[in-house]
Amino acid sequence: MRSLRTRLSIAFIAIAVLTTVFSATFASYQARRTFRQYVERREVPAVQAPGGRIAPPPRTEPRERRPLGARELLFQSRIRDGIWAGTGVAALFGVLLALWLAHRMVRPVADLTVAARVIARGGTPPPVPVRGQDEITELARAFNRMTERLAADEEQRRRLFAGVAHELRTPLSVIQGTLEGMLDRVLEPSPERIATLHSQSLLLARLITDLRDLSLAQAGQLRLNFQAIDAGPVVRETLEALAPLAEERSVVLRVDVPRALPRIDADPDRLRQIVQNLVENAVRFTPPGGTVRVTMGADDVDGVRLAVSDTGVGIDAADLPYIFRHFYRADQSRARSSGGTGLGLAIVKSLVEAHGGRVAVDSAVGRGSTFTVTFPRRREAAKAQEAMV
Repeated sequence: MRSLRTRLSIAFIAIAVLTTVFSATFASYQARRTFRQYVERREVPAVQAPGGRIAPPPRTEPRERRPLGARELLFQSRIRDGIWAGTGVAALFGVLLALWLAHRMVRPVADLTVAARVIARGGTPPPVPVRGQDEITELARAFNRMTERLAADEEQRRRLFAGVAHELRTPLSVIQGTLEGMLDRVLEPSPERIATLHSQSLLLARLITDLRDLSLAQAGQLRLNFQAIDAGPVVRETLEALAPLAEERSVVLRVDVPRALPRIDADPDRLRQIVQNLVENAVRFTPPGGTVRVTMGADDVDGVRLAVSDTGVGIDAADLPYIFRHFYRADQSRARSSGGTGLGLAIVKSLVEAHGGRVAVDSAVGRGSTFTVTFPRRREAAKAQEAMV
Protein backbone atom coordinates (compact mmCIF):
# COMPACT_ATOMS: atom_id res chain seq x y z
CA MET A 1 0.00 0.00 0.00
CA ARG A 2 1.44 3.33 -1.06
CA SER A 3 2.01 5.97 1.60
CA LEU A 4 0.08 9.21 1.71
CA ARG A 5 3.17 11.11 0.61
CA THR A 6 3.57 8.90 -2.47
CA ARG A 7 -0.07 9.23 -3.46
CA LEU A 8 -0.04 12.99 -3.04
CA SER A 9 3.20 13.26 -5.04
CA ILE A 10 1.79 11.16 -7.89
CA ALA A 11 -1.40 13.21 -7.93
CA PHE A 12 0.45 16.55 -8.00
CA ILE A 13 2.91 15.36 -10.66
CA ALA A 14 0.10 14.03 -12.86
CA ILE A 15 -1.75 17.32 -12.63
CA ALA A 16 1.39 19.31 -13.43
CA VAL A 17 2.37 17.12 -16.41
CA LEU A 18 -1.11 16.94 -17.92
CA THR A 19 -1.59 20.68 -17.54
CA THR A 20 1.69 21.51 -19.25
CA VAL A 21 1.16 18.98 -22.06
CA PHE A 22 -2.31 20.29 -22.82
CA SER A 23 -1.03 23.88 -22.66
CA ALA A 24 1.89 23.12 -25.00
CA THR A 25 -0.30 21.26 -27.49
CA PHE A 26 -2.90 24.01 -27.61
CA ALA A 27 -0.26 26.74 -27.85
CA SER A 28 1.59 24.93 -30.67
CA TYR A 29 -1.61 24.42 -32.64
CA GLN A 30 -2.64 28.05 -32.25
CA ALA A 31 0.83 29.30 -33.22
CA ARG A 32 0.90 27.15 -36.39
CA ARG A 33 -2.62 28.20 -37.37
CA THR A 34 -1.94 31.89 -36.77
CA PHE A 35 1.37 31.77 -38.63
CA ARG A 36 -0.25 30.17 -41.70
CA GLN A 37 -2.99 32.79 -41.74
CA TYR A 38 -0.37 35.50 -41.51
CA VAL A 39 1.57 34.07 -44.44
CA GLU A 40 -1.54 33.74 -46.62
CA ARG A 41 -2.58 37.32 -45.95
CA ARG A 42 0.83 38.60 -47.08
CA GLU A 43 0.47 36.83 -50.47
CA VAL A 44 -2.38 39.11 -51.53
CA PRO A 45 -1.04 42.47 -52.85
CA ALA A 46 -2.36 45.64 -51.41
CA VAL A 47 -4.28 48.10 -53.69
CA GLN A 48 -3.44 51.81 -53.69
CA ALA A 49 -6.65 53.79 -53.57
CA PRO A 50 -7.08 57.29 -54.98
CA GLY A 51 -5.57 59.91 -52.72
CA GLY A 52 -2.53 57.83 -51.81
CA ARG A 53 -4.29 55.64 -49.26
CA ILE A 54 -3.56 51.90 -49.10
CA ALA A 55 -6.78 50.00 -49.47
CA PRO A 56 -7.21 46.54 -48.00
CA PRO A 57 -6.88 43.74 -50.48
CA PRO A 58 -10.07 42.74 -52.18
CA ARG A 59 -11.85 39.69 -50.98
CA THR A 60 -11.18 36.71 -53.10
CA GLU A 61 -12.51 33.25 -53.14
CA PRO A 62 -10.60 30.73 -51.01
CA ARG A 63 -7.93 29.09 -52.97
CA GLU A 64 -5.81 26.08 -52.43
CA ARG A 65 -3.07 26.58 -49.84
CA ARG A 66 0.42 26.36 -51.16
CA PRO A 67 3.11 24.51 -49.21
CA LEU A 68 5.22 26.60 -46.82
CA GLY A 69 8.77 27.39 -47.81
CA ALA A 70 11.96 26.34 -46.03
CA ARG A 71 12.29 29.58 -44.07
CA GLU A 72 8.68 29.47 -43.07
CA LEU A 73 8.95 25.86 -41.88
CA LEU A 74 12.13 26.72 -39.94
CA PHE A 75 10.37 29.64 -38.27
CA GLN A 76 7.39 27.47 -37.40
CA SER A 77 9.67 24.73 -36.04
CA ARG A 78 11.51 27.19 -33.82
CA ILE A 79 8.25 28.51 -32.44
CA ARG A 80 7.08 24.96 -31.68
CA ASP A 81 10.41 24.07 -30.05
CA GLY A 82 10.29 27.22 -27.93
CA ILE A 83 6.78 26.45 -26.76
CA TRP A 84 7.69 22.89 -25.79
CA ALA A 85 10.90 24.00 -24.09
CA GLY A 86 9.00 26.56 -22.02
CA THR A 87 6.30 24.11 -21.07
CA GLY A 88 8.97 21.51 -20.24
CA VAL A 89 10.61 23.92 -17.81
CA ALA A 90 7.18 24.72 -16.39
CA ALA A 91 6.47 20.99 -15.99
CA LEU A 92 9.77 20.41 -14.19
CA PHE A 93 9.11 23.33 -11.88
CA GLY A 94 5.58 22.00 -11.25
CA VAL A 95 6.92 18.53 -10.39
CA LEU A 96 9.45 19.96 -7.94
CA LEU A 97 6.79 22.16 -6.39
CA ALA A 98 4.44 19.18 -6.13
CA LEU A 99 7.07 17.08 -4.35
CA TRP A 100 7.80 19.94 -1.94
CA LEU A 101 4.11 20.49 -1.21
CA ALA A 102 3.54 16.77 -0.66
CA HIS A 103 6.46 16.59 1.75
CA ARG A 104 5.31 19.70 3.60
CA MET A 105 1.75 18.44 3.92
CA VAL A 106 2.67 14.91 5.01
CA ARG A 107 5.53 15.74 7.40
CA PRO A 108 3.25 16.78 10.32
CA VAL A 109 1.17 13.65 9.82
CA ALA A 110 4.32 11.52 9.84
CA ASP A 111 5.47 13.21 13.05
CA LEU A 112 2.09 12.52 14.64
CA THR A 113 2.29 8.89 13.54
CA VAL A 114 5.73 8.42 15.09
CA ALA A 115 4.58 10.02 18.35
CA ALA A 116 1.42 7.89 18.43
CA ARG A 117 3.50 4.74 18.02
CA VAL A 118 5.66 5.80 20.98
CA ILE A 119 2.53 6.23 23.10
CA ALA A 120 1.20 2.86 21.92
CA ARG A 121 4.43 1.26 23.20
CA GLY A 122 3.90 2.89 26.59
CA GLY A 123 6.47 5.64 26.21
CA THR A 124 6.33 9.42 26.34
CA PRO A 125 7.13 11.04 22.98
CA PRO A 126 8.73 14.47 22.62
CA PRO A 127 6.41 17.31 21.58
CA VAL A 128 5.41 17.24 17.93
CA PRO A 129 6.78 20.30 16.05
CA VAL A 130 4.07 22.89 15.40
CA ARG A 131 4.34 24.79 12.13
CA GLY A 132 1.87 27.18 10.51
CA GLN A 133 -1.74 27.96 11.35
CA ASP A 134 -3.75 25.38 9.39
CA GLU A 135 -5.92 22.46 10.53
CA ILE A 136 -2.98 20.05 10.75
CA THR A 137 -1.18 22.54 12.99
CA GLU A 138 -4.19 22.67 15.28
CA LEU A 139 -4.21 18.87 15.32
CA ALA A 140 -0.54 18.90 16.36
CA ARG A 141 -1.27 21.35 19.17
CA ALA A 142 -4.16 19.22 20.42
CA PHE A 143 -1.96 16.12 20.23
CA ASN A 144 0.76 17.82 22.29
CA ARG A 145 -1.80 18.85 24.91
CA MET A 146 -3.11 15.29 25.01
CA THR A 147 0.44 13.93 25.38
CA GLU A 148 1.16 16.31 28.26
CA ARG A 149 -2.08 15.31 29.95
CA LEU A 150 -1.31 11.61 29.50
CA ALA A 151 2.18 12.09 30.93
CA ALA A 152 0.78 14.01 33.92
CA ASP A 153 -1.89 11.35 34.50
CA GLU A 154 0.70 8.59 34.28
CA GLU A 155 2.96 10.36 36.75
CA GLN A 156 0.00 10.94 39.04
CA ARG A 157 -0.98 7.28 38.79
CA ARG A 158 2.55 6.19 39.71
CA ARG A 159 2.62 8.52 42.69
CA LEU A 160 -0.80 7.27 43.75
CA PHE A 161 0.26 3.62 43.65
CA ALA A 162 3.49 4.39 45.48
CA GLY A 163 1.61 6.42 48.07
CA VAL A 164 -1.04 3.76 48.59
CA ALA A 165 1.61 1.08 49.07
CA HIS A 166 3.51 3.33 51.47
CA GLU A 167 0.45 4.27 53.51
CA LEU A 168 -0.89 0.71 53.71
CA ARG A 169 2.44 -0.79 54.71
CA THR A 170 2.70 0.81 58.16
CA PRO A 171 -0.74 -0.06 59.65
CA LEU A 172 -0.64 -3.53 58.12
CA SER A 173 2.83 -4.11 59.56
CA VAL A 174 1.63 -2.99 62.99
CA ILE A 175 -1.43 -5.23 62.82
CA GLN A 176 0.54 -8.19 61.47
CA GLY A 177 3.37 -7.86 63.99
CA THR A 178 1.02 -7.49 66.97
CA LEU A 179 -1.12 -10.46 65.96
CA GLU A 180 1.92 -12.66 65.30
CA GLY A 181 3.29 -11.75 68.74
CA MET A 182 -0.01 -12.68 70.33
CA LEU A 183 -0.14 -15.98 68.42
CA ASP A 184 3.41 -16.83 69.49
CA ARG A 185 2.50 -15.86 73.08
CA VAL A 186 5.23 -13.28 73.07
CA LEU A 187 2.72 -10.47 73.60
CA GLU A 188 -0.27 -10.51 75.86
CA PRO A 189 -3.60 -9.48 74.33
CA SER A 190 -3.94 -6.51 76.65
CA PRO A 191 -6.59 -3.81 76.18
CA GLU A 192 -3.89 -1.33 75.11
CA ARG A 193 -2.65 -3.60 72.30
CA ILE A 194 -6.20 -4.35 71.18
CA ALA A 195 -6.88 -0.60 71.13
CA THR A 196 -3.78 -0.15 68.96
CA LEU A 197 -5.04 -2.76 66.51
CA HIS A 198 -8.44 -1.05 66.46
CA SER A 199 -6.93 2.37 65.72
CA GLN A 200 -4.83 0.93 62.91
CA SER A 201 -7.87 -0.78 61.40
CA LEU A 202 -9.78 2.52 61.57
CA LEU A 203 -6.88 4.21 59.78
CA LEU A 204 -7.04 1.58 57.04
CA ALA A 205 -10.80 1.99 56.69
CA ARG A 206 -10.46 5.76 56.44
CA LEU A 207 -7.68 5.45 53.88
CA ILE A 208 -9.81 3.17 51.70
CA THR A 209 -12.79 5.51 51.99
CA ASP A 210 -10.66 8.53 51.08
CA LEU A 211 -9.17 6.72 48.08
CA ARG A 212 -12.62 5.83 46.84
CA ASP A 213 -13.92 9.39 47.20
CA LEU A 214 -10.84 10.83 45.54
CA SER A 215 -10.93 8.45 42.58
CA LEU A 216 -14.64 9.08 41.98
CA ALA A 217 -14.23 12.85 42.26
CA GLN A 218 -11.26 13.00 39.89
CA ALA A 219 -13.10 10.77 37.39
CA GLY A 220 -16.17 13.01 37.53
CA GLN A 221 -18.33 10.12 38.75
CA LEU A 222 -18.93 11.30 42.32
CA ARG A 223 -22.66 11.82 42.71
CA LEU A 224 -23.52 15.01 44.55
CA ASN A 225 -26.92 15.66 46.11
CA PHE A 226 -27.19 19.37 45.35
CA GLN A 227 -29.59 21.33 47.51
CA ALA A 228 -30.27 25.01 47.95
CA ILE A 229 -28.89 25.42 51.48
CA ASP A 230 -27.61 28.00 53.92
CA ALA A 231 -24.01 26.92 54.42
CA GLY A 232 -23.72 28.62 57.83
CA PRO A 233 -25.61 26.04 59.95
CA VAL A 234 -23.84 23.15 58.21
CA VAL A 235 -20.43 24.64 58.97
CA ARG A 236 -21.32 25.40 62.60
CA GLU A 237 -22.57 21.84 63.19
CA THR A 238 -19.37 20.42 61.74
CA LEU A 239 -17.21 22.64 63.91
CA GLU A 240 -19.13 21.62 67.04
CA ALA A 241 -18.30 18.00 66.25
CA LEU A 242 -14.61 18.90 65.84
CA ALA A 243 -14.38 20.85 69.10
CA PRO A 244 -13.24 17.78 71.14
CA LEU A 245 -10.33 17.23 68.72
CA ALA A 246 -9.19 20.83 69.21
CA GLU A 247 -9.48 20.53 72.99
CA GLU A 248 -7.50 17.28 72.97
CA ARG A 249 -4.63 19.02 71.17
CA SER A 250 -4.95 22.22 73.25
CA VAL A 251 -5.82 24.29 70.19
CA VAL A 252 -8.30 27.18 70.38
CA LEU A 253 -11.03 26.88 67.75
CA ARG A 254 -12.68 30.21 66.89
CA VAL A 255 -15.73 30.49 64.66
CA ASP A 256 -16.96 33.58 62.83
CA VAL A 257 -19.95 32.48 60.75
CA PRO A 258 -22.75 35.03 60.26
CA ARG A 259 -26.34 34.00 60.66
CA ALA A 260 -27.49 35.22 57.26
CA LEU A 261 -25.60 34.03 54.20
CA PRO A 262 -26.63 33.70 50.55
CA ARG A 263 -28.00 30.28 49.75
CA ILE A 264 -25.82 28.11 47.56
CA ASP A 265 -26.31 24.85 45.68
CA ALA A 266 -24.23 22.28 47.55
CA ASP A 267 -24.23 18.74 48.87
CA PRO A 268 -24.48 19.10 52.69
CA ASP A 269 -22.54 15.89 53.38
CA ARG A 270 -19.70 16.86 51.03
CA LEU A 271 -19.68 20.37 52.48
CA ARG A 272 -19.19 18.86 55.94
CA GLN A 273 -16.37 16.72 54.53
CA ILE A 274 -14.64 19.80 53.09
CA VAL A 275 -14.85 21.70 56.38
CA GLN A 276 -13.80 18.66 58.42
CA ASN A 277 -10.72 17.97 56.29
CA LEU A 278 -9.59 21.61 56.37
CA VAL A 279 -10.09 22.02 60.10
CA GLU A 280 -8.51 18.67 60.99
CA ASN A 281 -5.51 19.56 58.84
CA ALA A 282 -5.20 22.94 60.57
CA VAL A 283 -5.51 21.44 64.07
CA ARG A 284 -2.88 18.73 63.37
CA PHE A 285 -0.24 21.22 62.31
CA THR A 286 -0.96 23.86 64.95
CA PRO A 287 1.12 23.51 68.14
CA PRO A 288 -0.58 23.49 71.58
CA GLY A 289 -1.79 26.95 72.54
CA GLY A 290 -2.29 27.94 68.90
CA THR A 291 -5.49 29.12 67.25
CA VAL A 292 -7.57 27.89 64.35
CA ARG A 293 -10.08 30.41 63.01
CA VAL A 294 -12.96 29.60 60.66
CA THR A 295 -14.67 32.54 58.96
CA MET A 296 -17.40 32.79 56.35
CA GLY A 297 -18.79 35.69 54.40
CA ALA A 298 -20.79 36.66 51.36
CA ASP A 299 -19.12 37.83 48.20
CA ASP A 300 -21.13 39.88 45.73
CA VAL A 301 -19.15 38.41 42.82
CA ASP A 302 -18.13 34.89 43.79
CA GLY A 303 -20.90 33.79 46.15
CA VAL A 304 -19.87 32.45 49.59
CA ARG A 305 -16.31 32.42 50.89
CA LEU A 306 -14.98 30.06 53.58
CA ALA A 307 -11.55 30.62 55.16
CA VAL A 308 -9.70 28.35 57.60
CA SER A 309 -6.68 30.04 59.19
CA ASP A 310 -4.21 28.68 61.73
CA THR A 311 -1.14 29.78 63.63
CA GLY A 312 0.72 26.59 62.86
CA VAL A 313 4.11 25.83 61.38
CA GLY A 314 3.17 27.10 57.93
CA ILE A 315 4.15 25.78 54.51
CA ASP A 316 7.31 26.53 52.61
CA ALA A 317 6.87 28.41 49.31
CA ALA A 318 8.49 25.51 47.43
CA ASP A 319 5.77 23.14 48.70
CA LEU A 320 2.74 25.33 47.95
CA PRO A 321 2.29 24.25 44.28
CA TYR A 322 2.07 20.58 45.36
CA ILE A 323 0.09 20.85 48.58
CA PHE A 324 -3.14 19.57 46.99
CA ARG A 325 -1.54 16.43 45.55
CA HIS A 326 -2.51 13.14 47.10
CA PHE A 327 -0.07 11.74 49.69
CA TYR A 328 1.99 14.93 49.56
CA ARG A 329 3.23 16.05 52.95
CA ALA A 330 5.38 19.13 53.38
CA ASP A 331 6.57 17.92 56.79
CA GLN A 332 7.48 14.26 56.42
CA SER A 333 8.72 14.01 60.00
CA ARG A 334 5.22 14.65 61.30
CA ALA A 335 3.39 12.46 58.78
CA ARG A 336 2.78 9.57 61.13
CA SER A 337 2.22 11.54 64.31
CA SER A 338 -0.46 13.67 62.65
CA GLY A 339 -2.65 10.65 62.03
CA GLY A 340 -3.74 11.75 58.54
CA THR A 341 -3.92 9.73 55.37
CA GLY A 342 -2.32 12.34 53.13
CA LEU A 343 -5.49 12.62 51.03
CA GLY A 344 -7.44 15.30 52.89
CA LEU A 345 -6.40 18.33 50.85
CA ALA A 346 -6.60 16.42 47.56
CA ILE A 347 -10.18 15.45 48.42
CA VAL A 348 -10.98 19.04 49.37
CA LYS A 349 -9.77 20.32 46.01
CA SER A 350 -11.71 17.67 44.08
CA LEU A 351 -14.93 18.27 46.02
CA VAL A 352 -14.70 22.05 45.74
CA GLU A 353 -14.13 21.85 41.98
CA ALA A 354 -17.07 19.41 41.72
CA HIS A 355 -19.18 22.20 43.25
CA GLY A 356 -17.85 24.63 40.64
CA GLY A 357 -15.77 26.48 43.24
CA ARG A 358 -12.10 27.29 43.84
CA VAL A 359 -9.66 26.60 46.65
CA ALA A 360 -6.44 28.49 47.37
CA VAL A 361 -3.80 28.58 50.07
CA ASP A 362 -1.69 31.39 51.48
CA SER A 363 1.09 30.35 53.82
CA ALA A 364 4.63 30.97 54.99
CA VAL A 365 6.91 29.10 57.36
CA GLY A 366 6.32 30.27 60.93
CA ARG A 367 3.33 32.41 59.97
CA GLY A 368 0.62 29.79 59.67
CA SER A 369 -1.66 28.97 56.75
CA THR A 370 -4.98 30.18 55.37
CA PHE A 371 -7.07 27.96 53.11
CA THR A 372 -9.79 29.84 51.24
CA VAL A 373 -12.71 28.09 49.55
CA THR A 374 -15.10 29.99 47.30
CA PHE A 375 -18.48 28.51 46.45
CA PRO A 376 -20.17 29.96 43.37
CA ARG A 377 -23.66 31.26 43.00
CA ARG A 378 -26.45 28.79 42.51
CA ARG A 379 -26.52 29.04 38.71
CA GLU A 380 -22.78 28.24 38.37
CA ALA A 381 -23.02 25.29 40.75
CA ALA A 382 -25.85 23.80 38.69
CA LYS A 383 -23.73 24.10 35.54
CA ALA A 384 -20.85 22.31 37.27
CA GLN A 385 -23.13 19.43 38.21
CA GLU A 386 -24.46 19.17 34.64
CA ALA A 387 -20.90 19.06 33.32
CA MET A 388 -20.06 16.19 35.70
CA VAL A 389 -23.08 14.17 34.62
